[in-house]
Amino acid sequence: MISKKSLAVAALIASACVSHAQYTFFEVGSTPYDRQMLRVQEALITPAPYRMNSVSFGLVNEWMIELRSMPYRYSREWRTPWEVQATRMGDCKAKAVALYDRMQLHGATNLRLVIGKRRATDSLTHAWLEWETAQGTVLLDPTFNWAPTMKTTDAHSYVAYYGYEGAHKYQAGTLLLTKRAISAPNPAAPAHGAITRPVRTASRTQPSRSSFNNDALESSFLFRRTIF
Repeated sequence: MISKKSLAVAALIASACVSHAQYTFFEVGSTPYDRQMLRVQEALITPAPYRMNSVSFGLVNEWMIELRSMPYRYSREWRTPWEVQATRMGDCKAKAVALYDRMQLHGATNLRLVIGKRRATDSLTHAWLEWETAQGTVLLDPTFNWAPTMKTTDAHSYVAYYGYEGAHKYQAGTLLLTKRAISAPNPAAPAHGAITRPVRTASRTQPSRSSFNNDALESSFLFRRTIF
């Protein structure tokens, strides 16, 4: 006979597996956002002309503070990093792409642009970045957060739907989801107007000496000035 304790442990493990599965990405051929993202495709798929190899948690923290401080301005179109730099404002998707562009130009790899919901109960979609590091997956949300945070398996916050990493496209979910055709209507406003492909420019923000240890994520760094 199975004890109640064994059943409780099994239920806990199953719950953890289900929660973690919500954050698994599977590569797909297309997503409902492909047409909209044509305006920022250049920033995602074009490799850096040179690798500065100078990306650090301290530098990323500075960029997040800069982008978080910019006024929020919603746009139906996805704004390019050049447009964000020129206007000094942007919405969640514009700030996320701008941060992606800066990090890639400075040598960051294993970086993914994610589209989903900040809270499971939200009616609108949101955009942020996820960065795979030796310390784990780091969540970068320059719209709401002042600093990077470690990604958790909380099924009620930062619920991912789709992801973009370079020329690769992903759908979040379980293996069962990948067997379904992507037929859901586009949940965001479609892109309108001419498709532009501006030349990528390096950020005006120059690398500075980091006050953080790049080999370990300190709690003071991860949770400093984080708001929800």
